[in-house]
Amino acid sequence: MNEPKISVVIPFYNAEKYIRQCLISVLASKFQDYEVIVVDDCSTDNSVDEVKKFLPHFDGRLKIFSTEKNSGGAGVPRNIGVKNAVGEYIVFVDSDDLILPDALGYFALLADMYEADVVYAEKHFHLNDDEPFNAANLTPVCNIAVGELIETPTLESNDLRERMRRDIAGKFFILPWGTCYRRKFLTENKIDFPQMKYAEDLTFCFKCLCLAKNFLRIPHITNVHRTLKSSIGKNIASSFDEGIRPWLKVFTENISLMDKFMSGLEFFRTNPDYRLEVLKHYTDVHFKMIKKFVQEFPSHEVQKIFYDELQNPELNSAGKNLIAACLYTERAFT
Repeated sequence: MNEPKISVVIPFYNAEKYIRQCLISVLASKFQDYEVIVVDDCSTDNSVDEVKKFLPHFDGRLKIFSTEKNSGGAGVPRNIGVKNAVGEYIVFVDSDDLILPDALGYFALLADMYEADVVYAEKHFHLNDDEPFNAANLTPVCNIAVGELIETPTLESNDLRERMRRDIAGKFFILPWGTCYRRKFLTENKIDFPQMKYAEDLTFCFKCLCLAKNFLRIPHITNVHRTLKSSIGKNIASSFDEGIRPWLKVFTENISLMDKFMSGLEFFRTNPDYRLEVLKHYTDVHFKMIKKFVQEFPSHEVQKIFYDELQNPELNSAGKNLIAACLYTERAFT
């Protein structure tokens, strides 16, 4: 078989309830020049067996890989998928989501036409957990303010100042799914996902935004994103003390990774004000996530966890400075 145009990468863990629908949605694609790489994160249910049932239907285009041990997040499986992909482009699909029949065709056509490193769909359909997949239950969702949406494919400015201004202003809400990446762009720039339980996509997407030569925004809806009742974030609220520390760890690691990345780019070295504004912006992004899951708890309990975290021997000096700054401004408690 010749190298396919697109590699569809699907990470999964205990996804037997939805992985079948996900794979059927890929099979229904009108664009057929693709391979599918599914990566099991050491599932304990029948997910792998469900995937194997589809091997005959994909005519050799379905490949199954697995992690050596459970990573607890989607980042490591996605990295394995990219490493084993041979397509010109990479499209990530979550195992509980679906991809629309025209999506792969749009991505391939527009990526070629605009010589894009990244093709980003600004809208998607939302589907609640346990709702049947039909038109009545699909809600169109805009990833940015409605007034900013484009009506035709649009290349983002190559001026990094402009991209950063828009990013800091919240004009991007980029996620790995609903986006197409040129595989060589990812591998040559060594852009991969950090090993985190959640929010691993923030640093990945930020690097893509900074490094993509041609970053294309498109108005097409390509994905159906399902919100699960058993999502990681919602489970955190049921275990406060054990839940907040992982979020703080993710927060400090992500901000440290972004800062290290920016230190290697001439633009940020010569424009430290932008570097600072980016760090402030993504600090706020993390705290919106944290506050979403701890808002029902008394502020003094949240504050105590932050103080305790300052004593964590595994926390580096940059992380401690971030935690201290957040305590000083009380941004997590108001």
